[in-house]
Amino acid sequence: MTQLLISSELLSVSAEVRLHVQHVRTGASGPAILLIHGLAEDKHVYHLNSGGGLAVFLAEAGFDVYIAEFRGYGKSKPELKPGMEISQHQIITEDLPAFFDLIQRNHPDEAFFAAGHGWGSVLLASALIRRPEVLGKIAGLVHFAGSRARQGGLRLQSMPSELLWRRVAPLMGRRKGLIPACSLGIGSADVSLRLHAEHLQWAWGGEWRDQQDAFDYALALRTLAWPAGLYLAGNEDHHLGHFSDVKAFACELGEHDAQIIRLKKGTGCSRDYGHNDLLTHPQAEVDHFPLVLSWLAQHSPEIPSQPRDTTMRDTNTN
Repeated sequence: MTQLLISSELLSVSAEVRLHVQHVRTGASGPAILLIHGLAEDKHVYHLNSGGGLAVFLAEAGFDVYIAEFRGYGKSKPELKPGMEISQHQIITEDLPAFFDLIQRNHPDEAFFAAGHGWGSVLLASALIRRPEVLGKIAGLVHFAGSRARQGGLRLQSMPSELLWRRVAPLMGRRKGLIPACSLGIGSADVSLRLHAEHLQWAWGGEWRDQQDAFDYALALRTLAWPAGLYLAGNEDHHLGHFSDVKAFACELGEHDAQIIRLKKGTGCSRDYGHNDLLTHPQAEVDHFPLVLSWLAQHSPEIPSQPRDTTMRDTNTN
């Protein structure tokens, strides 16, 4: 069995903000890949408490895997507290650039991959639109249930989850000072009220425009050459990553090499996947992780053979 090297680092963004990154690798000189979690998750959606997950799967295949956590999530500082405000603008213009800079320091002049889950894909794409020089270094993007705007039409199957996410969660959030995603059973990480509200504004009819500085992402996107993308949607994801919304997100990113796959029982999958279990279910390593690996291999750049110093400081992996 391949021995994994797992370490952690806290990136200083300001005196108050330090962002946690977990580095999973084997010492092989494969391409780097940055993994970005969604709105109500943290690093554990990629690196499971059981020790498995996509991060381990890719590291064992030779990739240099970096799992990022936004401010207010996981082991990043500060921890989310009631009343604490986190904005999409902060994540897009401060957190994600810090992760990009880390990879470019550790892998100078090399192309790298990035992947997002759920709303993490939207934040990732937004940050890359604002950093064209980084976008030019992206070998490819993988989106797990990533969608920006909810497409029209009534979906009876999604009504309970939509009611919970759009109505009940904000109501409880105003009482508690944060969205209690964990206690509501809609995620493994609680969410800032402001971050949740800004997400709703974009996802349900809002223009792709920054709520803080009015930067027009859709307009800026027109001038960019977008990298190849792999888009995966679970057949049982009727709400946050519905297949039609995932497809619309791929179209919104403009003309590019896009492969869109529906994870449906009987079409190469052993089950119909949902929003989170397309990453966390044990069968994912058999059903579609190999497909992701194959896609990454097809788009992988040639990597220099000399070893790199990518030592990180804190070896606590919990």
